Amino acid sequence: MKLIYVFLLLTLSLAASASTYAAGSVLIINCGGADVGAEVLVNGEFKGECPLDINVPAGKLRLMVQKKVDDYNDRIYEQEIRLGEDVVKKIDVVLGVPQLNAEGKKLTLKSSGTELANTDKLQEEKKICVHCPEMVPIPNTNFAIAKYTVTFQDWDACVVDGGCNGYRPSDKEWGRATRPVINVSWNDAQAYIKWLSNKTGNTYRLPTEEEWEIAARAGTTTDYYWGIFPFGDSTESVNANCNGCGSKWDNRTTAPVGSFKPNGYGLYDMSGNVWQWTDSCWGDDCSYRVLRGGSWNDTGTNIRISARFKDAVNERYHISGFRLAMTLKK
Repeated sequence: MKLIYVFLLLTLSLAASASTYAAGSVLIINCGGADVGAEVLVNGEFKGECPLDINVPAGKLRLMVQKKVDDYNDRIYEQEIRLGEDVVKKIDVVLGVPQLNAEGKKLTLKSSGTELANTDKLQEEKKICVHCPEMVPIPNTNFAIAKYTVTFQDWDACVVDGGCNGYRPSDKEWGRATRPVINVSWNDAQAYIKWLSNKTGNTYRLPTEEEWEIAARAGTTTDYYWGIFPFGDSTESVNANCNGCGSKWDNRTTAPVGSFKPNGYGLYDMSGNVWQWTDSCWGDDCSYRVLRGGSWNDTGTNIRISARFKDAVNERYHISGFRLAMTLKK
C-alpha cells in the first residue's frame, strides 16, 4: 500500500512538471558583464535575475530588464515580443544608459543659479518618468542638452506607447538597444519630441546649430574637442567613430552611445557616429535643416566641430540621428 502511495505521488509530481513546461514557449534572456543580476520582468511580473531561461505563454509579451544604478537611476532594457507556440527565442540584453527610476524622483538642473525642478515639483506636475533623458546644463547659457543622442531603445519606447507615428526605423541589422537611432528625418524627430514632451511634462526640442556648437566645443577652439587631429594627439588615441578614427566600428556601423570619452561638458558623441539634426534652417523656406557632428562613415574633415551638412526635413538616412535640448527656466 505504501508503494502504491509513493507511486501516486511521483505520478502527480511528474504531471505537474509536464503541465508547467508543455504549453507555451521559452525565452532565453542572456546578459553579461555589469548587466548580470538585473531583474527580469515579463508583462510587469518579476521572473528572476538575468541570465535566465523562462517559460512564457504564446502571444504578445512585454519584456523589461532593469538594474539599479543608485537611489535615483536605473539602467533599463525594454522590448515587445510576439511568440508562437513552442518557440525558443534568445534575447541578448544590453542595458541602456542610466535614467531616472520611479523611486528616484529628483531631477535638478542648475546652471548659473538656475534650478529647473525638484522632487516635490516634479511629483505635482507629473513630470517623473523613466523616459526622461539626462540633460546637461551648458554654462553661461539658458539651455541644456542631452548627454547622449536618442537611441533605438528610446525610439522604440515611443512606438510601443503609441507615439512616433508608429514608425519603426531600420537598424540595418547592426543592433538596436543603445545604438543611436538612425533613418529618422527632421519631421520624425519632431514626432518623438512631441511624444516625449507630452509624456514627461517637460518641453524638449532640437538644439539650434549655434547651441549645438557651443555645447560641442565645451570651451575649446580646436577642430575637435579633444585636439587638432581626428584620431587625437597620438595615433593610439580613439576619440570618435568615423572613417579613419581607428575604432572597431570605423566606417562599418554606428557604435553604442557613450563608447568614447565625453567632451569637457560631459557630452558624448558630439563628433562622429551620427549626424545630428538641429532646429536651424538651411535656406529661407526651412525645407532643409542643418545637421552637425559627422557620422561613422565620414572622414576626419567632416567630423570637425565646424562641419555642417543639410538635408530635407523628410529625408531618412542611415547616417542621421538627433539629440535633444531644452530651455532652462529662469
